[in-house]
Amino acid sequence: MHLMCNLNFIHSEIKRSIDIEKMTMEKTVATLFLSMMILSSLYETLKASEINDITCVDAERLLLPCIPYLQGFGSPKPSSSCCSAAKTIFKGATTTKNRRALCECFKQAAPVIGVNPDRSKQLPKLCNIRLSFPLDPKINCNSIPF
Repeated sequence: MHLMCNLNFIHSEIKRSIDIEKMTMEKTVATLFLSMMILSSLYETLKASEINDITCVDAERLLLPCIPYLQGFGSPKPSSSCCSAAKTIFKGATTTKNRRALCECFKQAAPVIGVNPDRSKQLPKLCNIRLSFPLDPKINCNSIPF
């Protein structure tokens, strides 16, 4: 009986140890993923600043007033501050390389933010911005014209 209690104790301690290692591994993977996202943003920032265009971080910050509209909350029309920010971003993206980099930035941010694709497609028209491509989270960013 005493041997059986010791075996149960050892078994529970081994299981607890494995659970702790599993949680540690999950935290490590999450930290690695977060680090990769930060490095990716920094890389895009450096790439854009080399050509004096708007950066991903700048664009994300500027779009904050658009988040409620893009998520589908509130008014069916974007606010004036959202349209102003969107116009600033589109005017600041002066090269094909930068427009494509911002496209990739927004594609990565869209699922995190919870962007409603119908709303993102309507944004340029509702803000009187002329684009030769759809503002769609599923767009192939390399297809964005000059």
